[in-house]
Amino acid sequence: MGNNRAKKMYDYHVWANQQVIRHLKQLPDKVYNENVKSVFSSISDVMIHLYATDITWLETMKGSSFQDTVREVEHRKSKALGASIDDLETFYDALSMEFYSFFEEQKDLECSIITEHPKYGRIEFILADLVHHVVNHGTYHRGNVTAMLRQQGERGVPTDYIYFCLSN
Repeated sequence: MGNNRAKKMYDYHVWANQQVIRHLKQLPDKVYNENVKSVFSSISDVMIHLYATDITWLETMKGSSFQDTVREVEHRKSKALGASIDDLETFYDALSMEFYSFFEEQKDLECSIITEHPKYGRIEFILADLVHHVVNHGTYHRGNVTAMLRQQGERGVPTDYIYFCLSN
């Protein structure tokens, strides 16, 4: 997965998140925070988890220490907890700009980075693989959102990669 391929996959991730957020904004407010018996207790919990995890991986890619990453995630997650879907959209947009700035600074997303984790020790990752992981993780949780919407009698929104390709 070269630079262009990794960036295109990230473009898809941003597009798919935007599709979900736009769809959620059209639904009754209660749908976003409604308690649902599922993997997460609400759609807002899924969306905040996805946001916080994307922060985690961006900080990892940037070479932040584990402790600094945890601090950054907790700080930003605390702002997202209880935020409206409009505010969360703003947080997502700002985070995607941070990812794009990071990509612009990188000459090669095929390079490896080394990080230290308290449980797993020293780990080496290829940046493009981490981008792929971010996208894959997002796809998984957007599926959770669709299932939770259906539990509430609402429809989901198509976010398959092919729809992204067809929209460009």
